[in-house]
Amino acid sequence: MGQEMESKTEGIKAKISGERNVSIKVTLTAITAALYIVLGYVFQPISFLGLQFRVAELIVGMCILFPLEGLVGNVIGVFFVNLTSPLGLIDLISCIVNIPALYCIVLFRNKKLLKYLGGILYAILISIYVAIVLNLVFMLPIWLMFIQVLIAETILASLGIVIFDVIRIRLGLDT
Repeated sequence: MGQEMESKTEGIKAKISGERNVSIKVTLTAITAALYIVLGYVFQPISFLGLQFRVAELIVGMCILFPLEGLVGNVIGVFFVNLTSPLGLIDLISCIVNIPALYCIVLFRNKKLLKYLGGILYAILISIYVAIVLNLVFMLPIWLMFIQVLIAETILASLGIVIFDVIRIRLGLDT
């Protein structure tokens, strides 16, 4: 009888722990999305078109700390920020493009200096997409748009990775 009661207690603890874990994951996803949205709206004047410097891209570094929550939160944030894009509804497709791009950061997050390769790959994928869309919508030169967006994306993704990597180390979340 004692072992049975102990087993039930352990089962209840596991259930509570699992529910708490889900709550934490949802909260981290929401925080990531909220940070991206706030930065996107605050810096909206410089967040779109060819000479964009989307400060919200710093939040991609959250994928270093919490891979799934960072990825999903960033995708949600991109969707809401791009609702106000001068490119119109076509810019909402970027949410889909962000998934493999963010996965590059997730993939390399524990690889010392290679984590920056993840950020560069992210920047390349996003820059290709943005350059193509700017070319299709405004007939802007695709290579010029690619280079301009790539410079900003590389700076912001790399800086975001540095910021969140420092946070990871300071909080003792090394894996």
